[in-house]
Amino acid sequence: MHSPKFQTYSPKNQATEFEFYILCKGLNSGKPLTAPCPNSFVCICKNQKQKDFYFWLLFGLWKAKHFHQLLTGSVIPFIRIAEFKQEVSTQAAVVSTQENEYTATVDKIKQLEEREKNIRQQLALINDLKRAMIYRHLKSKI
Repeated sequence: MHSPKFQTYSPKNQATEFEFYILCKGLNSGKPLTAPCPNSFVCICKNQKQKDFYFWLLFGLWKAKHFHQLLTGSVIPFIRIAEFKQEVSTQAAVVSTQENEYTATVDKIKQLEEREKNIRQQLALINDLKRAMIYRHLKSKI
């Protein structure tokens, strides 16, 4: 699989269909994003399959705090793009040798992310319900 093009995000550049963004400053450096932010890299892929592969590879590396070893800077830590590219290509080569297992793991992670999203929505609804119940009693006393 050919490696995608990584570059520093600039709002002046035209967005393509098969790109995503990677946070490059702070302790969440390496986190893949669907929307751009000022402190990010952009990963430009050739097709959807390559985009999914690299998005979930970076997601796994970020969750495992793999990019912490690449952080530089004392006040606001950041990742240098050259080191980032090198590490991603190294990890992609390792994962490519186990493509079937990797794909199965990614599918499981996607399911877990969906469950986590649903649980967060349920917790938000429960908090709204608590607030409404308390507000009802406070409103009646005024």
